[in-house]
Parts: sequence; C-alpha cells; structure tokens
Amino acid sequence: MTLNIVDLSSNNGPVNLATLKHAGCDGVIIKATESNYYVNPYFAGQVKQAARLGMLIGAYHYSDGGSVSANINHYWNTVKPYAKYIDLHILDYEGRNIVRGSVGHASAALAMLKKLTGKTPMIYMGLSDENSYNWSSVTAYPLWVAQYNDMNNHYGFHPRSLYGSLRHWKNMAMFQYSATSYIGGIGQVDVSVYYGSKLSFSNKGSVEMAEHWKAPVEFDDLGAFKVMQKEATFWNDANNDKKVGTTNAGKIYRITKEKNGFYKIANHDMWLDGRTGDFHANPAAYSDKIHAKIVVVKPTSGHKDLTTKVVGKTFKVGSTWKMFGYKTFKSASGTTWHWAQVGAGDNKYINLDKCRVLV
Repeated sequence: MTLNIVDLSSNNGPVNLATLKHAGCDGVIIKATESNYYVNPYFAGQVKQAARLGMLIGAYHYSDGGSVSANINHYWNTVKPYAKYIDLHILDYEGRNIVRGSVGHASAALAMLKKLTGKTPMIYMGLSDENSYNWSSVTAYPLWVAQYNDMNNHYGFHPRSLYGSLRHWKNMAMFQYSATSYIGGIGQVDVSVYYGSKLSFSNKGSVEMAEHWKAPVEFDDLGAFKVMQKEATFWNDANNDKKVGTTNAGKIYRITKEKNGFYKIANHDMWLDGRTGDFHANPAAYSDKIHAKIVVVKPTSGHKDLTTKVVGKTFKVGSTWKMFGYKTFKSASGTTWHWAQVGAGDNKYINLDKCRVLV
C-alpha cells in the first residue's frame, strides 16, 4: 500500500487542504519550526484542517545543526498542543546544516524527539546527503529521501523509481520525487510517495480508516465515501445544523460536491461529515488525461475514432479496463459523448458514459 503525500511550508502560502484531498492527496507533512526561533504561521490551521479531513498528518523541524536541545525543544513546544493529531514527527536535516552539526547532531536530535513525542521520528534528506555521510548511527530511524529527475512542471501524483541508490538505509519509508508539481490546481508543491497504509485516526476523535475498498463512480463525480462509524448522520447542508437522516457503517456513496469538510451524496440533498468515514477521490474528475481503472456497467463496443460508428469488439458488462484518459465528442445531433481510451486500433475507445471509474 502506498499513499500520496504533499509537504507544505509558509512558502506555499495558505492552502485549502480539501482541494488537495479531492485530487488524491492522502496526507500532508507541514513545516512547524526551524532552528530555535522560527514558527510557520500556517502550521496550526493546516493541522486542524487536515485532522477534520481525516488525512495522515506529519510535522517537521528544519534543524540548523546547532544546539540539539534548542532546536528540538523549540519544535516540541510548538507542536505539543497539536500532538494528538500528528502521526509523523520528522527531522529535516540537509546540506550545510550537516556540515555544521555532523551525523552526531541527527543522532541526538532523533533520540530527543523520540523521548519527547513517544513516537519513532523520521529523518529527511536529499539522496546526495544520504550517499555522502556515514549514517550508521541513525539508520534505525525511517528515512524520507528526496531526489528529482528534473524541475519541469508535473501534474498529479506519478510516483516513480529512485534514480540512484541508497548507501546506508536498506529502504526508504517515503520518497519525495518532485518539487514542482501541481495538485488539484495548487502548486508548485513537493510531492512524495509514502510506503505504507494509513495510520489509525482514532486518536483524533475520528475513526480508523480502511484502505482496501473500491467503488464505482460516474466519471465526473468527485469520488466515493464509505461510512466507517457505527452510525453517521445525514445533514441538510455542509454543517451540523439540521439532521435529515442516518446511515450505517459500510455504506458507500457517490460524492458530487465537497464543502467545509462535508461531502454531498449524489442525487440527494444530504451531506456527510468527512470525519465519519473514508473518502476516495476520483482522479478523472480533475483531469481528462489521467490514468484510471474503469468497469463496464452497460453493453458497449469498440470504436476506432471519436464517432458513434462501432467497428470493434463488444466489451462485456463487469469487465475492467485501464483508461488512458478520455475525450469529449459532440455528435451532429448535438448529443455529447465521452470516450475512454482503453487500447488501440478498432478498440481504441469505448463509451465512458456506459462505464464507471473505480476509486
């Protein structure tokens, strides 16, 4: 299992995390502090919003390689009021700061972080730093490593293999593969892949989220929502003002809108609080070029071109296919069609309106 992660600092300005989540972001790692003086002004608000959205939350300290106690106490004093929301504590240690503090600084800082937080912290660095120093004294701590192939603009989450290799860690817990990505229109941001499943969110006053479920949605739905609490309330709007019904754990709903952390049920004026379940975003709702898996729900056949002329095979109801993006076509009669690209030749396109996207 892997998760899509965005990390944020004040350089990104105010960011609506709901937009990131709808675009497929599973978690955020937020800069909290730097050295012994700086605090990210957006930290507290972003942590609270991420908790409401049920996202994995990390916080990091950018260490200057100086006094370990000054650095780590400054971090802990800042994040302690929000510690119940934070899944990952991370030491960002890189470049000239390593020259100043050496590996010994990292070893002492990580040990102090573990003692204060009660959780095993992670260390972040670039691949060149991982290769250049002897990290044997800290390899018991999980590694988050950065390595970029280019500084071109990238759109969406597209994890790839590490270019190069680790010298001291056997594997990495997380890989930051781009610093120039746009997610749901927000960018440029740093994006990473986290090699693990979502942690338990029960300590946030919410619910433990399941990762192993799929649901079919219309290609333009925002996604699907699975109720994880024993019972959840339907509200008349994106607030807790008027109760209009209830539902039970395990129920899955198509979602067409999001507002203030609430999700609107398709074809109904009912909303669910995002904290009561698990939301899976539909990538096709944000880009017609995205790759996704689709399932055929009504009989359809192959098309060679963006026309209504059938030239290919019949695609059976219930069969699943990888979609390489879709295109919109308007017929002479004015009818709008959506064609999913699933192959080549006579079976290049099928009618997306007769399929559902699996999220």
